[in-house]
Amino acid sequence: MNNIIVIGGGVGGYAAAVRSSELGDKVTIVEKTQLGGECINRACIPSKTLIDAVKLLNKLNKSTWISAEAELNYEKLMQFKTQVIENVRSKMEKRLAEQGVTIIQGEARLEEGGEVVVNSQRFNPDKVVLANGSIPISFPDFPLNGNNVLDPWTAMNREVPKKIIIVGGGVAGVELATLFSAMKREVTILELMPQLLPGFDKDLASAVKKRLEEKGINIFLNAKSKVVNSNGSVEFSVVIPSGEEKVVGDLAVITIGRKATTAGLKLKENGVEVDQRGYIKVNESGQTTNPSIYAAGDVAGPPLSATKAWKQGIVVGDNLGGVKSKMPSFYPSSIFADLEIGTVGKTVDDLKKSNVDAKEITIHMKDIPRAWTLNETEGFLKIVISQNKIVGAHMIGEGAAEVINTLALAMETGLTIDQIYPVLFSHPTVSEIITEAIQRAKYGEVY
Repeated sequence: MNNIIVIGGGVGGYAAAVRSSELGDKVTIVEKTQLGGECINRACIPSKTLIDAVKLLNKLNKSTWISAEAELNYEKLMQFKTQVIENVRSKMEKRLAEQGVTIIQGEARLEEGGEVVVNSQRFNPDKVVLANGSIPISFPDFPLNGNNVLDPWTAMNREVPKKIIIVGGGVAGVELATLFSAMKREVTILELMPQLLPGFDKDLASAVKKRLEEKGINIFLNAKSKVVNSNGSVEFSVVIPSGEEKVVGDLAVITIGRKATTAGLKLKENGVEVDQRGYIKVNESGQTTNPSIYAAGDVAGPPLSATKAWKQGIVVGDNLGGVKSKMPSFYPSSIFADLEIGTVGKTVDDLKKSNVDAKEITIHMKDIPRAWTLNETEGFLKIVISQNKIVGAHMIGEGAAEVINTLALAMETGLTIDQIYPVLFSHPTVSEIITEAIQRAKYGEVY
């Protein structure tokens, strides 16, 4: 039996603690604020709660068969969000207690020789799991100030002013734009790259841009932004290919990325290597360059998602408990924009750069009966096929975040198109879009 200390009580640390305790290890988890980390308390769970609420509001008002116009009660919505967070967090606390995991609230330091210090207490565990997470990146000359220059989750958890500038058009930027626009705020996105959601399928990114612009959101791509003023209002000088424009708002939300939280960890002294961006290097088992120290979640590098953090925590827990386990090959991800997004694996452009032969199959939501019953016919599913296997899938539309998981399952298990073809999906469902895509991949037809 190992004596293990997990530093960080977010999704990755929680998963590692539960799994290693299930396998007989004695586990202590240290969290300096609240269990659940960024995802549960400030990011995934609260943001989806708020976004789902405003999407429901929009759906009601969009319908032609409901006469009364629904209105948003912001105070009650925030109360509901808090209740959801507390419910999820309490279930985590209960599970840890059931597994006999000791929970300590405090800030942990990793000292030389693997010693862990928490609240003046010193521990000498057999193994250490680093699950410290990440923190938002800000501009050196334009720091977060808690007033009119905020990180995403601070902005999301307070009443926001009329005009909002979102710097960064990645996942967080797109989701926040969806939320603030639905709250009838004037939203502008400034993105340095040529498309929203850099790195995602270009057609999917284009569809997102079109939908957001239809909602009245101003989007600047290839935008080099410079702060002109942040006293009172926030003013940017934005250089784009067509010239220079001035953008003024009441609030700037900075969503340009995150960096690993490694303060208080004597990594070099413990023989733990980091990469060029400061993320801890780990192998497929989550083990660092020090065999007694493991890492899970954002601190161990991209993708920075709760999906990856949870699985990496499980893998770490497995290996600490003597069960050989490794990280999966594919990481599904979801974006809850005005239209839901699900994506996993490669794009055709990715494969072309590597000289890999591949083809795309695209099925539109309007070809799926369930989409019409839901009054949500925008969007598509695109699957990328190479050597008769799905190597990528990218979907935008109602239910995309759920559908993508089925495709991730097929990809991770290496199923061929011929093996997937006999599988029947119930009717009418959004997931029938997979049936149509596989039918076209096999025979070049849809029904």
